Amino acid sequence: MVASLHHPHIVEIHTIIRDSSDTYLVFEYVSGVTLHELLNGSPGRRIPLVRALEILRKIGEAVDHAHSRRIIHRDMKPSNVMLADEGWVKVMDFGIARQVMDSLLTTTNTIVGTPVYMAPEQAKGIVVKESDVFALGVTFYELLTGALPFKGPNEMRDKMDGRFVVPSVLVPALGTGIDQVVRKSLAPLPEGRYGSCAELYQAAMKTLDGSITPVA
Repeated sequence: MVASLHHPHIVEIHTIIRDSSDTYLVFEYVSGVTLHELLNGSPGRRIPLVRALEILRKIGEAVDHAHSRRIIHRDMKPSNVMLADEGWVKVMDFGIARQVMDSLLTTTNTIVGTPVYMAPEQAKGIVVKESDVFALGVTFYELLTGALPFKGPNEMRDKMDGRFVVPSVLVPALGTGIDQVVRKSLAPLPEGRYGSCAELYQAAMKTLDGSITPVA
Protein backbone atom coordinates (compact mmCIF):
# COMPACT_ATOMS: atom_id res chain seq x y z
CA MET A 1 0.00 0.00 0.00
CA VAL A 2 2.79 2.41 0.90
CA ALA A 3 4.78 1.69 -2.27
CA SER A 4 1.72 2.21 -4.48
CA LEU A 5 1.26 5.78 -3.23
CA HIS A 6 4.46 7.04 -4.84
CA HIS A 7 3.37 10.17 -6.74
CA PRO A 8 4.80 13.70 -7.11
CA HIS A 9 1.69 15.24 -5.50
CA ILE A 10 1.50 12.87 -2.54
CA VAL A 11 3.61 13.27 0.60
CA GLU A 12 6.03 10.35 0.53
CA ILE A 13 5.77 7.65 3.18
CA HIS A 14 9.29 6.40 3.85
CA THR A 15 8.60 3.47 6.13
CA ILE A 16 6.37 1.93 8.77
CA ILE A 17 8.05 0.83 12.00
CA ARG A 18 6.60 -1.56 14.54
CA ASP A 19 8.07 -1.38 18.03
CA SER A 20 6.42 -3.68 20.51
CA SER A 21 2.81 -2.50 20.71
CA ASP A 22 3.48 0.82 18.93
CA THR A 23 3.43 1.62 15.21
CA TYR A 24 5.28 4.59 13.70
CA LEU A 25 4.84 6.06 10.22
CA VAL A 26 7.78 8.04 8.83
CA PHE A 27 6.73 10.69 6.29
CA GLU A 28 8.58 13.01 3.94
CA TYR A 29 9.20 16.47 5.41
CA VAL A 30 7.62 19.24 3.34
CA SER A 31 8.45 22.89 3.99
CA GLY A 32 5.58 25.23 3.18
CA VAL A 33 2.04 26.04 4.26
CA THR A 34 -1.19 24.12 4.18
CA LEU A 35 -3.96 25.10 1.79
CA HIS A 36 -6.01 25.96 4.88
CA GLU A 37 -3.34 28.44 5.97
CA LEU A 38 -3.19 29.94 2.48
CA LEU A 39 -6.96 30.43 2.55
CA ASN A 40 -6.87 32.09 5.95
CA GLY A 41 -4.21 34.51 4.71
CA SER A 42 -6.02 35.41 1.47
CA PRO A 43 -8.45 38.34 1.05
CA GLY A 44 -11.96 37.10 1.79
CA ARG A 45 -10.48 33.61 2.33
CA ARG A 46 -10.73 33.19 -1.45
CA ILE A 47 -8.19 32.09 -4.05
CA PRO A 48 -8.39 33.38 -7.65
CA LEU A 49 -10.03 30.96 -10.06
CA VAL A 50 -6.86 30.32 -12.09
CA ARG A 51 -4.93 29.34 -8.96
CA ALA A 52 -7.85 27.32 -7.59
CA LEU A 53 -8.03 25.30 -10.81
CA GLU A 54 -4.29 24.66 -10.74
CA ILE A 55 -4.53 23.37 -7.18
CA LEU A 56 -7.67 21.35 -7.99
CA ARG A 57 -5.91 19.59 -10.86
CA LYS A 58 -2.90 18.59 -8.79
CA ILE A 59 -4.95 17.38 -5.84
CA GLY A 60 -7.13 15.45 -8.25
CA GLU A 61 -4.13 13.75 -9.87
CA ALA A 62 -2.94 12.59 -6.44
CA VAL A 63 -6.34 11.32 -5.33
CA ASP A 64 -7.06 9.58 -8.65
CA HIS A 65 -3.66 7.89 -8.43
CA ALA A 66 -4.59 6.54 -5.01
CA HIS A 67 -7.98 5.40 -6.30
CA SER A 68 -6.29 3.47 -9.11
CA ARG A 69 -4.47 1.57 -6.33
CA ARG A 70 -7.77 1.02 -4.45
CA ILE A 71 -6.86 3.49 -1.71
CA ILE A 72 -9.44 6.09 -0.67
CA HIS A 73 -8.28 9.23 1.11
CA ARG A 74 -11.30 9.54 3.44
CA ASP A 75 -10.34 12.96 4.84
CA MET A 76 -9.79 15.31 1.89
CA LYS A 77 -9.71 18.94 3.11
CA PRO A 78 -7.48 22.05 2.81
CA SER A 79 -5.52 21.27 5.98
CA ASN A 80 -4.43 17.97 4.40
CA VAL A 81 -2.87 19.69 1.38
CA MET A 82 0.62 21.18 1.58
CA LEU A 83 1.82 23.94 -0.73
CA ALA A 84 5.56 23.38 -0.69
CA ASP A 85 8.04 26.25 -0.85
CA GLU A 86 9.27 24.87 -4.19
CA GLY A 87 5.79 25.21 -5.68
CA TRP A 88 4.67 21.60 -5.38
CA VAL A 89 1.19 20.64 -4.21
CA LYS A 90 1.40 17.70 -1.81
CA VAL A 91 -1.60 15.78 -0.48
CA MET A 92 -1.18 14.33 3.00
CA ASP A 93 -2.89 11.74 5.20
CA PHE A 94 -4.65 9.27 2.93
CA GLY A 95 -6.20 7.72 6.02
CA ILE A 96 -2.95 5.75 6.09
CA ALA A 97 -2.62 5.68 9.86
CA ARG A 98 -6.18 4.44 10.20
CA GLN A 99 -5.75 1.87 7.42
CA VAL A 100 -2.52 0.58 8.94
CA MET A 101 -4.16 0.16 12.33
CA ASP A 102 -7.16 -1.51 10.70
CA SER A 103 -4.87 -4.05 9.08
CA LEU A 104 -3.02 -4.68 12.34
CA LEU A 105 -6.01 -4.79 14.65
CA THR A 106 -8.64 -6.04 12.16
CA THR A 107 -11.03 -3.22 13.12
CA THR A 108 -12.90 -1.62 10.26
CA ASN A 109 -15.91 0.16 11.77
CA THR A 110 -14.21 3.46 12.63
CA ILE A 111 -15.49 6.45 10.67
CA VAL A 112 -12.60 8.57 9.43
CA GLY A 113 -13.13 12.09 8.13
CA THR A 114 -14.04 15.67 8.96
CA PRO A 115 -17.84 16.17 9.10
CA VAL A 116 -18.15 19.39 7.05
CA TYR A 117 -16.20 17.82 4.15
CA MET A 118 -17.65 14.34 4.53
CA ALA A 119 -20.01 12.82 1.96
CA PRO A 120 -23.42 11.71 3.27
CA GLU A 121 -22.64 8.00 2.84
CA GLN A 122 -19.33 8.37 4.68
CA ALA A 123 -21.14 9.51 7.81
CA LYS A 124 -22.89 6.12 7.69
CA GLY A 125 -19.59 4.24 7.47
CA ILE A 126 -19.73 3.67 3.69
CA VAL A 127 -16.70 4.92 1.79
CA VAL A 128 -16.27 4.84 -2.01
CA LYS A 129 -14.01 6.81 -4.36
CA GLU A 130 -16.87 9.23 -5.04
CA SER A 131 -16.71 10.13 -1.34
CA ASP A 132 -13.35 11.74 -2.07
CA VAL A 133 -14.87 13.52 -5.09
CA PHE A 134 -17.50 15.01 -2.76
CA ALA A 135 -14.84 16.21 -0.31
CA LEU A 136 -12.82 17.71 -3.16
CA GLY A 137 -15.98 19.46 -4.34
CA VAL A 138 -16.40 21.00 -0.88
CA THR A 139 -12.74 22.05 -0.95
CA PHE A 140 -13.11 23.61 -4.42
CA TYR A 141 -16.21 25.50 -3.24
CA GLU A 142 -14.24 26.82 -0.26
CA LEU A 143 -11.33 27.92 -2.45
CA LEU A 144 -13.68 29.88 -4.71
CA THR A 145 -15.98 31.44 -2.10
CA GLY A 146 -14.15 31.41 1.22
CA ALA A 147 -17.18 29.66 2.74
CA LEU A 148 -18.39 26.10 3.27
CA PRO A 149 -21.44 24.81 1.40
CA PHE A 150 -22.79 22.87 4.37
CA LYS A 151 -22.66 23.96 7.99
CA GLY A 152 -24.84 24.42 11.02
CA PRO A 153 -27.38 22.14 12.70
CA ASN A 154 -28.99 21.09 9.40
CA GLU A 155 -25.70 20.21 7.72
CA MET A 156 -26.51 16.53 7.08
CA ARG A 157 -30.06 17.22 5.92
CA ASP A 158 -28.79 19.88 3.52
CA LYS A 159 -26.26 17.40 2.13
CA MET A 160 -28.94 14.78 1.62
CA ASP A 161 -31.17 17.34 -0.11
CA GLY A 162 -28.31 18.86 -2.13
CA ARG A 163 -29.22 22.27 -0.71
CA PHE A 164 -26.54 24.98 -0.55
CA VAL A 165 -25.86 28.52 -1.78
CA VAL A 166 -24.28 28.21 -5.23
CA PRO A 167 -20.85 29.85 -5.71
CA SER A 168 -22.02 32.52 -8.18
CA VAL A 169 -24.38 33.96 -5.56
CA LEU A 170 -21.43 34.57 -3.24
CA VAL A 171 -18.98 35.54 -6.00
CA PRO A 172 -20.93 36.67 -9.11
CA ALA A 173 -17.77 36.95 -11.22
CA LEU A 174 -17.45 33.16 -11.19
CA GLY A 175 -20.44 32.73 -13.50
CA THR A 176 -23.20 30.14 -13.32
CA GLY A 177 -21.26 27.43 -15.16
CA ILE A 178 -19.21 26.74 -12.04
CA ASP A 179 -22.47 26.30 -10.11
CA GLN A 180 -23.37 23.23 -12.16
CA VAL A 181 -19.93 21.73 -11.73
CA VAL A 182 -20.03 22.17 -7.97
CA ARG A 183 -23.62 20.92 -7.78
CA LYS A 184 -22.68 17.65 -9.50
CA SER A 185 -19.60 17.15 -7.34
CA LEU A 186 -21.80 17.58 -4.24
CA ALA A 187 -24.63 15.30 -5.38
CA PRO A 188 -26.16 13.45 -2.41
CA LEU A 189 -25.65 9.99 -3.96
CA PRO A 190 -22.25 8.72 -5.18
CA GLU A 191 -23.63 7.72 -8.57
CA GLY A 192 -24.75 11.31 -9.19
CA ARG A 193 -21.20 12.71 -8.86
CA TYR A 194 -18.24 12.78 -11.20
CA GLY A 195 -16.59 9.39 -11.49
CA SER A 196 -13.12 10.81 -10.85
CA CYS A 197 -11.37 13.97 -9.70
CA ALA A 198 -10.08 14.41 -13.26
CA GLU A 199 -13.68 14.59 -14.51
CA LEU A 200 -14.42 17.29 -11.94
CA TYR A 201 -11.40 19.33 -13.04
CA GLN A 202 -12.19 18.91 -16.75
CA ALA A 203 -15.79 20.01 -16.20
CA ALA A 204 -14.58 23.10 -14.33
CA MET A 205 -12.18 23.95 -17.14
CA LYS A 206 -14.98 23.68 -19.73
CA THR A 207 -16.84 26.51 -18.05
CA LEU A 208 -14.05 28.87 -19.03
CA ASP A 209 -13.44 30.50 -22.41
CA GLY A 210 -10.27 28.52 -23.06
CA SER A 211 -7.97 31.43 -22.25
CA ILE A 212 -6.51 29.75 -19.18
CA THR A 213 -3.66 27.29 -19.65
CA PRO A 214 -3.06 24.98 -16.64
CA VAL A 215 0.35 25.24 -15.02
CA ALA A 216 2.38 22.01 -15.11
